Amino acid sequence: MQGANVSRKPPGLPAIEWDDLRYFLTLAREKSLSGAARSLGTTQPTMSRRLELFEKKLGAVLFQRRPSGLELTGTGRQILDYAGRMEDAALAAERIATGSSAGLSGTIRVTSAEWLGARVLSPLLAEFCTLHPEMNIELVTDTEALSLTRRETDIAVRFGRFEQEGLMQRKIGSLPFGLYAAPGYLKAKGLPDFRQGGAGATVIAMNAALAESVAETKWLRHHLAHAHIAFRSNSRDGQAAAAVAGAGLVCLPARLAGAYPQLRAIETPAPVPSRDVWLGFHRDTRGIPRVRGVVDFLAERTRRLR
Repeated sequence: MQGANVSRKPPGLPAIEWDDLRYFLTLAREKSLSGAARSLGTTQPTMSRRLELFEKKLGAVLFQRRPSGLELTGTGRQILDYAGRMEDAALAAERIATGSSAGLSGTIRVTSAEWLGARVLSPLLAEFCTLHPEMNIELVTDTEALSLTRRETDIAVRFGRFEQEGLMQRKIGSLPFGLYAAPGYLKAKGLPDFRQGGAGATVIAMNAALAESVAETKWLRHHLAHAHIAFRSNSRDGQAAAAVAGAGLVCLPARLAGAYPQLRAIETPAPVPSRDVWLGFHRDTRGIPRVRGVVDFLAERTRRLR
């Protein structure tokens, strides 16, 4: 047809669907069939079959199977770059499309650390739901941070600033920490001798994988360097429960320690470092009323944390 500008797929070029790339990207990030299957809510045989069909469609091997997991081939690495750009564009279009939603209605997913979600955010978000009955809030608490850029969550509340690009963020508070112990422990061990680096004392600490990411680790090394670490846990509530049972001294957020009346605050030569609380959301969603509504509500209600 003369004058028509019709875009056609070149002969022989395989038709790549977005789902092909979505499965490919998840495999590249998780580096295993089982991990990718869990992430996408499917089965390992399905992931294996999708990868086999995608490689057959492209006529190229995208991953090498290694004992340590899946490793991208040279072709796979090239496709990963383009697939990532396509994902960014698709997610941006989705965020803009959802921006047309008017009013405080719909679903918002919020993610945070487990104890922060349970002790601080849950009561606040429950209050928000009462004020806005058309809203639905999903609170996900996990040690693995969900991605704002990939729309795994709408709003994230974390300790420390966000490093991802394209995000809006604000500091919404600062949580004081302290050193605590149960009366039973204090009766058996007494108060720690800070001048002797806590020699003879036992402490409860964060598990090794997360120890360097929490502020009290350096404080414990400085003030209780000779204390014995008797118990580790990545759960703050788990640490508090162990302290109640007499396992040792523990650094806890004052707000969380207050939920365990059996614990006693210990006077320290220097304050246990507080933790700044930051709220983040994607720049493309700042005009969505339900996102802005939850963000502003949490920022207002958490002013007392400052």
